[in-house]
Amino acid sequence: MAEKRGRGANVGSASLILIFIVLCLGTFGLLALSSAGNDLDLARRNEAAVAEYYRADGEAEVFLMKVNEALAQALKEDPENPQDELEQLLGENYDRENKTAQTEIPMENGQALSVILGLFWEDGEGTAEVLQWKVINAVDYEIDQDMPVWDGQQSDW
Repeated sequence: MAEKRGRGANVGSASLILIFIVLCLGTFGLLALSSAGNDLDLARRNEAAVAEYYRADGEAEVFLMKVNEALAQALKEDPENPQDELEQLLGENYDRENKTAQTEIPMENGQALSVILGLFWEDGEGTAEVLQWKVINAVDYEIDQDMPVWDGQQSDW
């Protein structure tokens, strides 16, 4: 008997293509999920850093207000030379030589908000101008740049 050969669709190759497409889509889905998780983690760390900065910024605004009040009070006491009174009111935050008030407000991760205010007065009127208001590294750290690289010499292992 003669065998009857039909021209049917090749189910094997279509299945392989479908399996390949499903694997690709699954891989891209997992990569997208991983990327979204990393983005969420970055957003949370950014949120914490911004909240910490604004907390320190609020403390710096309070310091600015105290310096303005101290300057006004010192000018009431001695309108011509309020430096002695400023030294008494501001303590270690006042630099008599430079006529500045300064503070460092600690933040997380070894940083601090450095605030330097220039104090100016004339004819019994005074102002405090911001000379510096920036985040600085409060702790010195060393980055370990030692990298053990093979120098071509035979070692005695």
